[in-house]
Amino acid sequence: MPELRYNRLNDTWVIISKERAKRPHDYPTDWHKEKGDINKCPFEPGKEHLTPPEVFAVREPGTQPNTPGWKVRVIPNKFPALRPDEQFFRDSEDIHDKMGGFGYHEVIIDTPDHYKRFQDFSVGEMYLMLSVFRERMRQLYQDSSVYYVQVFKNHGKEAGKSLYHSHSQLIALPRIPKRIKTQINQCREYYIQKERCLLCDELKYELKEQVRIVHDNDRFTVYAPFASAFPFEMKIVPKNHSHDFTQTSDEELNDLAAALKTAVGKLAKLFDDPPFNLILHTAPPERNIPWDADYFYNMDRFFHWYIEIFPRMAIHAGFELGTEFFINPTPPEEAAKYLREKNL
Repeated sequence: MPELRYNRLNDTWVIISKERAKRPHDYPTDWHKEKGDINKCPFEPGKEHLTPPEVFAVREPGTQPNTPGWKVRVIPNKFPALRPDEQFFRDSEDIHDKMGGFGYHEVIIDTPDHYKRFQDFSVGEMYLMLSVFRERMRQLYQDSSVYYVQVFKNHGKEAGKSLYHSHSQLIALPRIPKRIKTQINQCREYYIQKERCLLCDELKYELKEQVRIVHDNDRFTVYAPFASAFPFEMKIVPKNHSHDFTQTSDEELNDLAAALKTAVGKLAKLFDDPPFNLILHTAPPERNIPWDADYFYNMDRFFHWYIEIFPRMAIHAGFELGTEFFINPTPPEEAAKYLREKNL
């Protein structure tokens, strides 16, 4: 029988369509496998002049900016959605509001190796990438006009990746996005009612039930969410309560890197390297919110940062766009079982 499940964090419902249940072999595996022409790739070491000048990099000792020798390199997006040199303003035309296109849009080149797939990164390489996420977010939040930094990775052409060479992106916004606002509101209401963190309770329940757990280490748990909107969706959550990813320690980042490598490795092995989106959710920094002076009060207690992975194997079409009810043909309990049992 089909089942509607409530995603309390996002205040949304999903339909788990058990009658249409799909197993791994029911999904297509003919993903775009092109490797791109290395001779035309602007992300290659030695071609730094083909990109905008780097704003941050992890480098070999003694190497100079915008030259080879980097391990992870951050550059402004050549075709940015938002720009730091745009005027920061808010205006309206009758009922229509608008703002200046201020913000930052950057590309994080995860590796100098053109052919290295994300699931083949070592734990150390995952750690370097995550440490660059952390550092660049810290730097951008020094700009008081930046209200939220969204870090994400599009893996595979079907997930929106435009260049083969492995890379992630970040967009710094002049406002807190709606989804994060919803999560903050949901977590706040839960905390007011129960004096506990929503995600801490969710994780405690998943560890007790065990049916949706994919992987577990000392500091992080990977599981298929109860109300998964995407088949084989995964969430990576720190076991110790923490609201702000930028405060994560090096030791925690190392365990996160191990958990992330396991999660994407199992997914890649189960489906022959499928497309997916990786998204980091964290609390925004404290800013002046004129209409709500208490907006950030207790946020360190009720919000809990996490990473989610959305495999892009099912097409969300008219019904999902019209209703925001997502149909998932693979129950997360079965998805977790298949992922958990896949050896690396």
